[in-house]
Amino acid sequence: GTMSSEKRKQCAEPSPDVNWAFYDSPVDAVWIENMNSVMDDNKILTLINSERIAMPEQVSLLFETEDLAVASPATVSRCGMVYCDYADLGWNSHIDSWISGKKQKELQEELKSLIVKYIKPILQFKRLNCKELVPIAELNGIKSMCNLFDSFGTKENGIDPQGEEFFSRMCEMWFLFCVIWSIGASVDEDGRKKLDAFIRELEGTFPNKDTVYEYYVDTKQRAWVVWEEKLRTGWKYNAEIPFYKIIVPTVDTVRYNFIVSSLIKNNKAVMLTGPVGTGKTSVAQSVLSELDPLEYSVLVINMSAQTSSNNVQEIIESRVEKRTKGVYVPLGGKKLLNFMDDFNMPAKDVYGSQPPLELIRLWLDFGFWYDRKKQTEKFIKDMFLMTAMGPPGGGRTVISRRLQSRFNLINMTFPQESEINRIFGSMINQKLQEFDDEFKSLGDTMTRATIQMYESVVQKFLPTPTKIHYLFNLRDISKVFQGLLRCDKRMYSSKQTLIRLWIHENFRVFADRLIDDKDRESFIGILSENLGANFDQTYHNICANKQPPIFGN
Repeated sequence: GTMSSEKRKQCAEPSPDVNWAFYDSPVDAVWIENMNSVMDDNKILTLINSERIAMPEQVSLLFETEDLAVASPATVSRCGMVYCDYADLGWNSHIDSWISGKKQKELQEELKSLIVKYIKPILQFKRLNCKELVPIAELNGIKSMCNLFDSFGTKENGIDPQGEEFFSRMCEMWFLFCVIWSIGASVDEDGRKKLDAFIRELEGTFPNKDTVYEYYVDTKQRAWVVWEEKLRTGWKYNAEIPFYKIIVPTVDTVRYNFIVSSLIKNNKAVMLTGPVGTGKTSVAQSVLSELDPLEYSVLVINMSAQTSSNNVQEIIESRVEKRTKGVYVPLGGKKLLNFMDDFNMPAKDVYGSQPPLELIRLWLDFGFWYDRKKQTEKFIKDMFLMTAMGPPGGGRTVISRRLQSRFNLINMTFPQESEINRIFGSMINQKLQEFDDEFKSLGDTMTRATIQMYESVVQKFLPTPTKIHYLFNLRDISKVFQGLLRCDKRMYSSKQTLIRLWIHENFRVFADRLIDDKDRESFIGILSENLGANFDQTYHNICANKQPPIFGN
């Protein structure tokens, strides 16, 4: 009833001035077909209750939509079409507008030269040589870079043309850092390696070790420093915390926390993407836990295929209160950070749109949505958005490009092997400190062996139409260690018993997913090879009659 209510008010206006009704949404064949009589020469809207609303001459309609894939020819023929081609518009106008908003002329000149030096060549190289798990538009990358520079380009970070002799150098370093984590943040692992080589050709001051993604700008030293420097030492495994809540600090958690936190504090919407099991939710939860509870309240919405726009609106409205007419703010005078997990899970309707996500886009663009009973505008203030989603497939969908362009997108790649060793090795080694000395050497060996098992299983057992569930990710490694960390030192008298537990966990996590004898035999072959290479044992010695061990709780 929102459209008819607004249309009734608009047509009753006595003013002779031109009055536009703006419809910013996907077009589907049902509601747009009902508008045909309005777009005819007679300009009459007929409602379901037979009420007829005549549109005066000064009232006109304006539609903004991504495409007309499901619009009927009858609708298209009634509208004048203006197609906005990105090739004609480009990103220069946005950059020029952004630079003109900077007050210092020195900064404006510096940014103009940096854009010529870095933006154009990097955009062209990325377009021709890199792949993206979730593709972003060029302009989306440019906007993300501007958002990042607004967050980091501060006096505290050395961007001060007045009293900073190293202004030009610091400006270039922060600008390049922002380019890497905006335009370069969406590419996959191979893309990161290619971009690393290309950026080093443009800027030779990066240290030779690792990729450019492993460095941040140290404002005191005025140099590139590895993220490892920010890692706190002395992390301790706490057996009292549930396994799924344990977060081991790594380079990945530190850098993603740093970037996401800065964007959130500057009121920018963030989207984390990446393959299943790369820790998107963990990073988001880590950022949420570090926020000041006196300043921020947190709302977590786990999306599913059944999530409706009603659900999302009701959940958010339950956490806000009325301040003035039509204006709502978070409870307690705080800021509300809304984390929406599995953002691309809501099912698409018949015509391909996702109503919950269109509701969020309406709020991102205009700051309000409509009261479903009174059809009045409800402005939601002081709410910020962070989302996480996996790549399309397996129930996850491709979201609207218009919505996606509102976010700073960061693609989280698989951790390097050294990072995986750090995560699981530190846990199992601290657990084995409770055991006798002969067990303590097993921690690193079991960590290395588990990673090798995972890599071998991923390469050997690929999904097929009859084995669509042969999908393995980092969560499978964590399940092996979850089982190992439950061991009680009173139950284990020798190293061989602990190795049997390790074999049991591998069977439960990997082998139980295999559906035929041939695959199970192949798995036992991989396991036997691993036992010989890492533990200097054979499967036959440890498991008599080749029967896998069974451990119970």
